[in-house]
Amino acid sequence: MDGRLMAGRIPHRDAISRLRQLLAGQHPDAYCDGCLAFHLAISFAEAKTTALTVAGEPGFNRQRRDCYGCGRTVELTALIREKLLP
Repeated sequence: MDGRLMAGRIPHRDAISRLRQLLAGQHPDAYCDGCLAFHLAISFAEAKTTALTVAGEPGFNRQRRDCYGCGRTVELTALIREKLLP
């Protein structure tokens, strides 16, 4: 599939919910889109779209850091715990 087509896709709500739960449960660890695809049992394209969607929500962001799963330093979606506290 063409990457431009993937940009307009909307991730499944279940994938979004499971990603939020994974990031909250593994905080402060975070995973690259490839490892997220593996952990969530979804395609890489859906994992990337889901991660970008969650990164735009309050309490999450997209940052360059080490993936806890594979060890690569890449841009990934992470939970920012301190932003969730009142």
